[in-house]
Amino acid sequence: MSVGNIDRIKRAVLAQSGIVDKPGKVLYSAGDTLRPHDIYFMGIKPGGTLPTTIRQSLNDLDDGRNEYLDYSWEGRPPGEQKLQKQVRRFLGGLGFDVRGVPASNIVFTRERTVGLHPDLDGDALQSWPIHVEIIDIVKPKAIVAYGSGDKQSPFSYLRDFLCPAEIESIHSEQGNFWCHRFSVEYQGRSLNVVAVPHLTRYSPYTKPAVMRWVAEWIEKAV
Repeated sequence: MSVGNIDRIKRAVLAQSGIVDKPGKVLYSAGDTLRPHDIYFMGIKPGGTLPTTIRQSLNDLDDGRNEYLDYSWEGRPPGEQKLQKQVRRFLGGLGFDVRGVPASNIVFTRERTVGLHPDLDGDALQSWPIHVEIIDIVKPKAIVAYGSGDKQSPFSYLRDFLCPAEIESIHSEQGNFWCHRFSVEYQGRSLNVVAVPHLTRYSPYTKPAVMRWVAEWIEKAV
């Protein structure tokens, strides 16, 4: 089943000629996570400076590796860079095994920081049709995103693409950061979305009320 789904995503990626030969990556999880799961996990974009293109990254779908567990980031042992550990703690605190969770970024093209990205909005538009295919395969109860700013964040792009009627927000218990959640009818079914601040500067797993609020939205989805 996953082989057919991998091929489907490869076709969807290759159809996006505007981004396919830019540096970047499609999935942060292994290709075998392209199957039904309770959640689809999203960041904003691949970081770092690797020159590997999105087209070349399609080969990674078959190797069984997970970016958050099996890759060395910034010279650290595999899985031991700060963000990798934060993702593991956050998803683990919600009761999920990172290796089994379908994961990617709302924008597939790579840049060291959002501020340096030459066309984040345009590349988000070109990445979205691929997410549509992934969502159709995974059929998640909820999209769980990290990055909750009002502009150029996973939350803001999901809000703009999915057009919810209402958005519920709570303070993150840290600084000026907020958490958001909403529900929409999408692809003939209910889809919940919940976003926390970026995990490089926020540790939701240390905030029980926030974790309950996130978990409730996943569990509430029908």
